[in-house]
Amino acid sequence: MPRQPIPPETVAYEALRRAHMMGRVVIFTDAHILNRPGSPVYSPLDVFVPTLVLMASSLTLLFAFGLVQWLVALVLIVLWQAYGARYFVEWRLHRRTVTAVVRNLYNMKLLWQMGGIAVALKEWPEKNCVAPFGDWQAFAGDFLIDPEPPPDGA
Repeated sequence: MPRQPIPPETVAYEALRRAHMMGRVVIFTDAHILNRPGSPVYSPLDVFVPTLVLMASSLTLLFAFGLVQWLVALVLIVLWQAYGARYFVEWRLHRRTVTAVVRNLYNMKLLWQMGGIAVALKEWPEKNCVAPFGDWQAFAGDFLIDPEPPPDGA
């Protein structure tokens, strides 16, 4: 029984996935595109739960310790929201996106059509491919798939 040929996009995806696992390829994400409702990697829990937990804990401080400790906690919460929460949400979004991209080809195609991701060679970042207009299969074919070895007679 003859073997079925492997589709070229599967070969390109596997090469991209292997290169990422070996550290040859870096996946970049754009939070402005991916961190919104409708995106497959959007999580409203990342946006709202840390703030709600911090506010509830500050109210616990108000009732347990008093007004001064509550005001200090409230100032810390505002500083966290102003300066730290954005980086936390982007870090979590990046991790979710990279995990989804390397999980399977369907996720890769879905996120690529949506935009907001780019792949680049780690040693040569000028060689990159940006979604949705870049051709990631050609990128993988040019830089990640090893050419066929020549026959023994050549």
